[in-house]
Amino acid sequence: MKTKIKVWIFLLMVCVVSSSGVVLGEEWSAYEVMKKVDERDTGETSISDRLMILIDRKGNQRVRQTKGYTKEFEDVTKTMTFFLTPADVKDTTFLSFDWENETQDDDSWLYLPALRKVKRLASSDKSGSFMGSDFSYADVEGVNVEEYDYKFLKKSEMVDGHDTWVIQSKPKKALKKKVINKTGYVKSNLWVRKDILMTVKGKFWVKKGKKIKYMTVSDIKNVDGIWTAYKLQMVTTKKKKVLHSTVLQTNSITYNVALEDDTFTTQRMTRGS
Repeated sequence: MKTKIKVWIFLLMVCVVSSSGVVLGEEWSAYEVMKKVDERDTGETSISDRLMILIDRKGNQRVRQTKGYTKEFEDVTKTMTFFLTPADVKDTTFLSFDWENETQDDDSWLYLPALRKVKRLASSDKSGSFMGSDFSYADVEGVNVEEYDYKFLKKSEMVDGHDTWVIQSKPKKALKKKVINKTGYVKSNLWVRKDILMTVKGKFWVKKGKKIKYMTVSDIKNVDGIWTAYKLQMVTTKKKKVLHSTVLQTNSITYNVALEDDTFTTQRMTRGS
């Protein structure tokens, strides 16, 4: 499955195609590294059970349980996420179409059961918080690699005992206004593990409110040949003070299982999990 670069754990997974990747990687440009991350293979389909844990500045937690489905079609990857608990978000559903054609904007919809209405998200909505979390809708959908310029900040830095590249990305000058409006981010620094081509750490500069977000990825396991991140945390800060954080925890995930095509429709969103 090919996906756009996503920081969200719902799709943050990668399959290592060759053990020679690190050697070849020494000759790659920063753009080529990010292109390799973007083109990772993550299976034909997946079904997952996850928790979204929202943590306020006082340490108070709210826990949400989700069920997710993903399937690769010929020209698009479709993802459906159902919120199961607690009662205030039960049956809220998010549907995303990640088009293979990078010139085509992704499509996404949100179903709010209280309103009994499926809302199509406009590009201007996608920099907003996803379900009250520290992740935005743009984080969920991912970014278009071709809309950014990349450069190495460091060719080598150890993260949790693994060698990484540190790569900075900024929107291309001609697309700067459009990209920042869509993602909310002015620039980002990404730490990419050389052995599995997975982003394991990130720092994101938010235009609105001049905030900075910090992402950490941990508990990485090999599941049926696919390197899978079981835990991801995003922390929002301002002036070095933590405002809020979100932990996304995978409880179980299964790859390459049969899924019906009609699982991924706006009509299906209204029927719950």
